Amino acid sequence: MSAQRYDMLDAMRGVAAFVVVGFHLSQFGMIPTIVPRGYLAVDFFFVLSGFVIAHTYEKALQTHLSFRSFIINRVIRLYPLVLLGASVGFLVLLLKWWLFPEKVGSLGAVLMAGALNIAMVPSLAGGVSSGDLFPANGPLWSLFFELLINLSWALFGIWLRTGALILIALLSLASLVFLASQSHTFNMGYDSSTFWGGLARVCFGFPLGVILHREKQRLPKITSHQTGIAFSTILIGLFAIPADLSGQNFQWVDLFLISICLPLIMICGIRKTSRTSAGYLLGSLSYPVYVLHFPILLMMSGLSQTLLSDWNINIIACVSITMILALSWVAWRFYDEPLRKVLTLIMSAGNDSLRKYQLPSDLMDERDQPDGRRTSVRV
Repeated sequence: MSAQRYDMLDAMRGVAAFVVVGFHLSQFGMIPTIVPRGYLAVDFFFVLSGFVIAHTYEKALQTHLSFRSFIINRVIRLYPLVLLGASVGFLVLLLKWWLFPEKVGSLGAVLMAGALNIAMVPSLAGGVSSGDLFPANGPLWSLFFELLINLSWALFGIWLRTGALILIALLSLASLVFLASQSHTFNMGYDSSTFWGGLARVCFGFPLGVILHREKQRLPKITSHQTGIAFSTILIGLFAIPADLSGQNFQWVDLFLISICLPLIMICGIRKTSRTSAGYLLGSLSYPVYVLHFPILLMMSGLSQTLLSDWNINIIACVSITMILALSWVAWRFYDEPLRKVLTLIMSAGNDSLRKYQLPSDLMDERDQPDGRRTSVRV
């Protein structure tokens, strides 16, 4: 019998990762703006993360899994690709400094930011790339907040009642609305000036995902696979809503999407099915695509202004997308999976809880649950 998994959530995560790629492709001027609200995919990731982490670890942390084992598990899951993405981004940042020093800052600032980012620490001092927290690889800001909320939840959140989580989510949403009204956008968290906005985003989305997991038995059941595909299509459509619909001063549409639409789309994906090839591939590629795409686009953007200046921008875009897909697949199959397996074997020697939650599930992300069931979704 095949293992049961949240296959539609896998697929939705992959779709959201490629939406982020599309958003950044347009920011680099390689394609027209087709997903102007693509930055909201990060909020979907936060909600999804809360659901999956609660599904995988909540009961275990309340009973037998130690906080130390949880930390090791999450670092093994997240850091190999963070290391690769930050290192590639650091090399690209050095290349950018060499080609366009006026756009980056001093070499010392570049070296410091690169070292911090490789250690998954934000560069709060600024001085590089307009104050980005992770100038070596911009999207890593969300993974920093992801790890931060994971650790906080494992320490305190697992003991909170659902009512307390609802209160935290509502207070975080109120803070997010206030900060967005000051910044005139919900696209916050990636630089030092919007740091608190990023914290508010994750403190709203992650608890919401935990709540959805705790209340999943009361949620409406979506039994049709075709319905799930339709809602994935709707997910893309939400990110494609024109940016100028909500006025210049405050993004009311963003608020509606974050607080209502994205959670509803998430609910539609909460059903266990056998693995499908499409869902598995999308889910498997989502993390490497998210981590690796930005430095690739940054490199291709720089080359298009120098060595490849005579290339058509459409060719640049096609080459960039091909590189993202190819390198992400290689990183997934020949770097991330093998390295995580080796690290888990090393760290789980004499630690049954680590072995239980990482092996043999690493290769398919199928987690042994405390009651013996096997379900999965990529985090």
